[in-house]
Amino acid sequence: MQRRAAAVYIAFFLVLAAGSYAFIATAQGPTISIDDPDHELENGSELTLGERTYTATSVEASSGGGGGGHGGGGGGEETLEATLTWTNDSAVFSDTWEDNSTVTLGETDYHLFIQNGTDVSEATLRTVPGNDSGANLTYDGQAERWYVVREADDGTRELTPYMQDEEFSNETISEGQQIDYQGNQTTVANVSNSSILLEWSGERTEEVSFADGEVFILNSSQTEGTEFVAHFPSEDRVLLSSDVEGYESQVAEQDHFHERINGVWGIVIISSIATVLLTALAYLPRKE
Repeated sequence: MQRRAAAVYIAFFLVLAAGSYAFIATAQGPTISIDDPDHELENGSELTLGERTYTATSVEASSGGGGGGHGGGGGGEETLEATLTWTNDSAVFSDTWEDNSTVTLGETDYHLFIQNGTDVSEATLRTVPGNDSGANLTYDGQAERWYVVREADDGTRELTPYMQDEEFSNETISEGQQIDYQGNQTTVANVSNSSILLEWSGERTEEVSFADGEVFILNSSQTEGTEFVAHFPSEDRVLLSSDVEGYESQVAEQDHFHERINGVWGIVIISSIATVLLTALAYLPRKE
């Protein structure tokens, strides 16, 4: 009687496990698709938003990262990524000159002096000894003064206060002044007690990178932008859609399906364990 009852339960759990596994094997989950993308890009493709043109310089699967995002495939250590570049014609570049440092303006080297004060707006550039002049600069920390050191042929050295040495000349630069720096029309943007900030405009290549399923913004100007989501139907092709909400709803459906499949796997595992336990218990020796 004990074994007959166990056989009934064993059969029940076997059928339950087999049916659940068959469901997992045949179930087809929802796929993510973009039927009407705003843009479709491959390597070398161009995308224009307003006055800005983007070029797809890289659309590929890269190894070494995590798995791809939703809908694009990409498993294991493969990541689907794309990079767009654009030319910024009005990029702002900057450089900083520190107080008591040597700077180059044109073809001339200068030592930079900034006076201490509460409202500093200018600084002094003083020419420095050339490499073949036989003179060097040294700083006396106790006196807080710079000196020019000249060494004679007989080995003797002569010290001259740097700021009083007539061999060198001064130039003054002020906040807001325009100077020619490294071939660029440059503005002295700020003068502080410790440094000078230089700024100039020029051309620079900017880039934006994104992975499969990532939401990002492409700007059509400095202040406005459009939000897109990226979907890779293949390793060398990416679709951009501004319907981010629609894409995310598909992702939610896919996640829900995976949760259901995980639940069915739980039934398979529990049923299999129950079958093994019932079989073992059914064949335990009985007490007479």
